[in-house]
Amino acid sequence: MRSVHETASTQLQEKVISLTERFLRRKQPDFMKQHSRAVDDYFEQAFETSMIGPQMEINKNPYAIIALGGYGREEQSLHSDVDLLFLFSKRIPTEAENLIREMIYPLWDIGMDVGYATRSIKDCLSLATKDLNVLTPLLDARFICGMSILYSELMSKLKEKVIRKNSGRILEQLVAYTRARHAQYGDSAYLLEPNLKEGQGGLRDYHTMLWMAKLDLDVRQPRDLEYFGLLSHAEFQNFWEALNFIWEVRNHLHHISTSCSCTNWAWPKKDGGGRKAKSPWKASSSSPGAC
Repeated sequence: MRSVHETASTQLQEKVISLTERFLRRKQPDFMKQHSRAVDDYFEQAFETSMIGPQMEINKNPYAIIALGGYGREEQSLHSDVDLLFLFSKRIPTEAENLIREMIYPLWDIGMDVGYATRSIKDCLSLATKDLNVLTPLLDARFICGMSILYSELMSKLKEKVIRKNSGRILEQLVAYTRARHAQYGDSAYLLEPNLKEGQGGLRDYHTMLWMAKLDLDVRQPRDLEYFGLLSHAEFQNFWEALNFIWEVRNHLHHISTSCSCTNWAWPKKDGGGRKAKSPWKASSSSPGAC
């Protein structure tokens, strides 16, 4: 007999297949947002039907499931990792591992790449102060299900205790990281096989723009770059058009390669037997907000 979560994961798989087919026929312009929301639906159903959750006495030690990174921005590409935070108010209960097995394993079984962290609010604040790779995904955090007050508390304390006190240092770190990344991956305009994510003018530059604007001006969405006067209307229109082109190319590459690792313009060639060869290009796992 199949579990409720296995049924839910199969439904998610069917939704993603349908969305992908529509995207490939150019009939799903908001593919990434709808893909993100399909994953949201799975976690909301998993939360409501959880057999482990009630054992954890959520009223005494509440928890929330939070989307991070690209999933948090509702920019979930076809084969990108789904990044999650299981956030607890204080202590992390022993049952948390069983909760993760219950919710995450069915997604692994259908081939989704899911990364997660299990932390208390205190853990998040402590790590975000020290580590840019923890902070930047939190800047893109979005509540999915559970106790929403925990998400609000985390965001409020992150702003008060981490961002306001360290914004100058964090901005300097982002600038230094961006220069080093550009030196490593080069200018995409002059490369035969540019890295669509890490290369100059690629997606990571867009992410870094948002992070800096969030740190400095508390922007909430990309459109705020125009609203706050960081970009003119014409500049934003050109920027958004270019960004949508990169997203479309990346999702097509994901479809061809069936892997988040294919971030370059070139796609995997076929081997002698007509099978798809492994992509040699890997997205950097050391960069802030990686995949």
